[in-house]
Amino acid sequence: MPSFELTALPASAVIPLTGTCLYLGWQYLRRRLANPHGLPLPPGPSRRIPWVGNASDMPTGHPWLKYDEWTKEYGDVVYLESFGQGIVILGSLEACVDIFDRRSSNFSDRMGWGWILSTMNYGERWRKRRRAFHQFFNVNQVHQYRPIQLREARALLPRLLESPERFAHHLRHTLSAVIMDVTYGIKIADTNDKYITKAEEAISRFAHAGNPTTYLVNTFPWLKHVPAWFPGAQFKRDAIKWRPLSHEMVTWPFEDTKDLMRQGTAKPCILTALLDRITDEEDRAEAELIVRDVTGVAYADRVGKTISATQTFFLAMVMYPEVQKKAQEELDAITRGTRLPDFDDLGSLPYVSALCKEVMRWQPVVPLAVVHTSVEDDEYRGYHLPKGTLFFGNAWSILHDPKEYPDPEVFKPERFLKDDGTLNPAVRDPGVAAFGFGRRICPGRWMSDQTLFSVVATVLAVYSIAPPLDMDGKAIKLFPDMTPGMLSYPRPFECIISPRSTQSLKLIQEVEGETY
Repeated sequence: MPSFELTALPASAVIPLTGTCLYLGWQYLRRRLANPHGLPLPPGPSRRIPWVGNASDMPTGHPWLKYDEWTKEYGDVVYLESFGQGIVILGSLEACVDIFDRRSSNFSDRMGWGWILSTMNYGERWRKRRRAFHQFFNVNQVHQYRPIQLREARALLPRLLESPERFAHHLRHTLSAVIMDVTYGIKIADTNDKYITKAEEAISRFAHAGNPTTYLVNTFPWLKHVPAWFPGAQFKRDAIKWRPLSHEMVTWPFEDTKDLMRQGTAKPCILTALLDRITDEEDRAEAELIVRDVTGVAYADRVGKTISATQTFFLAMVMYPEVQKKAQEELDAITRGTRLPDFDDLGSLPYVSALCKEVMRWQPVVPLAVVHTSVEDDEYRGYHLPKGTLFFGNAWSILHDPKEYPDPEVFKPERFLKDDGTLNPAVRDPGVAAFGFGRRICPGRWMSDQTLFSVVATVLAVYSIAPPLDMDGKAIKLFPDMTPGMLSYPRPFECIISPRSTQSLKLIQEVEGETY
């Protein structure tokens, strides 16, 4: 007969196993008490393994695409469970509005993340920062930043002429220059700027960590309470390494601008305005901490998202030359090829405006909105929504809904226009999903719209953007290949950027001769 031996589990395995069993048992008991009427959970993948749930079904890489498939199969409210953690995917604007807007008091909570406004737990600390941010980035205030946006968009032109192959780098520089000037009054260096280098590294870490599949804590929230050495607590070990990076990103420009204020040489900006508003009655240290966080968020949030959008614009122009041609014809009709466009032309450029909308819709920067967590048990459409469930608004599904946007995979600005060529207000604006939902909707969305327009109109006025060529001189066909993560960017691609004409070259050279 075969013999069997019992082998004791090592302590490193017993501790997490015991913790998981206790957590799952507690979850089961709590749910029975919280749902006395026995309401069903929303539909979802039925292959649910005992104790494990749908863990094996959880997508990696680009989860919004798999969630979109489930939305088409099960409906716009999909429920999953992974090791006892409930997850709800909302795949329609109606469901997102119902949950995140109309029931925001229950679904506005998030797993807090330091000074980042979009991931901070809802409460007084969040409200103070949000209120200060909104003062400078609401729809009535962002017009004052247009001269800076236009100046930096034009400064981009000679850089593209000198080294067009580095267009992605030039875009990052341009957008960083805008927000650093607006927020801190700081003019960044042309190369190797210390603020930009630090911020790009911090933002990339944030985007990586924000992916819901990156860390086990997104599946096992109780891991938030374990020490860093505990198995499965990689997020804490990474946080220890990355915390100085995040701190330096928000502290360096803040302290440098404060030094300039003491010297009387600081340029008027959001930071100086906020610091000047601090009264003697306030706790100075606490007030300055709020100012530091608000200005840090302004930089991190605007640069990361707008860089992705402008890179997507270049990719779309390579893939859809007919769209580029139509936009340039509209620009030429306004400028006659003798000047560069400005914000006064905005009302006369409906096709360019529609193109910018399509950039935000076609490949959304944040395809899966940042996770919300429910504070209490709730009921929706006859379904039970347990307390502590994670809720994701799938912006990708909303912005690729074929009922709202026929042929959603195609880049087609015409979808936002009437037959007479004017903007059609009846077509759903991508901003309803591209900037988040509920109380957490991005407060800097109007600033983003202006920046994107300034870059798109300025570049298309004088440059042609064409696909790269192979060894035989034939155009290489490109496809949208986006990175995973909380912020989604086009993966690096090549294109040919060249002046449209001798007159265009003259306009670029005139810009190059100006002092910025």
